[in-house]
Amino acid sequence: MKKSIFNLLMITFVAGSFLLTSCGDDDSDPITTRVFGTITFENVEVWETWQDSGEVQVTIFPEFSLNPPAGWGEVPDGAFGPGTLGFTTPLGAPYNSQNPVVLTYEPGKTSYDYVIELEPGTYSGLSVGMNHFFVSDPNQQTATLGVHWGNENEVSHGIVIKVDVGGGNIITPFNYPAPSDIVIEDGQELEINFVADFQFVEEWY
Repeated sequence: MKKSIFNLLMITFVAGSFLLTSCGDDDSDPITTRVFGTITFENVEVWETWQDSGEVQVTIFPEFSLNPPAGWGEVPDGAFGPGTLGFTTPLGAPYNSQNPVVLTYEPGKTSYDYVIELEPGTYSGLSVGMNHFFVSDPNQQTATLGVHWGNENEVSHGIVIKVDVGGGNIITPFNYPAPSDIVIEDGQELEINFVADFQFVEEWY
């Protein structure tokens, strides 16, 4: 009888130790706030001729603001002085400008995956662009190849640029839908796929 009680106590002790160890030693990875997905490129053959001229970077911009200028959004006419024309472009550096996701060209490949870890909050633009090594003007340095704008099967470059050619005539050489806002909560992971067109470098530079 004593032996049976002893054995029962040992089984209980071992089982309890196992449960304590299991509860206190959680090997699961912490939940990370991030956006991820696949970018599908059109006209990738153009990339081959430009691959030594710059980097193709995937970046995300902070919430849009005119004061101070930040993010990516629509700037109305007159926002930067009387008579100035409105536009839609990024107003500042991307959120991950110090550590952009760089895509490496692979001949014939049309789809590239990306992952961006970020803080929870609101973001005004997710884009892929070519950052040109030999262009010093920050307004011209990056050609936006595509943005996330709510339609993952059609390309938008996310920019609107107006030019006053005189005589009250204004032309719009670039007129594309703006990027969609992204709202992400702590620990949330969003899959965002979109399309880009490398041919845009021929128009931009």
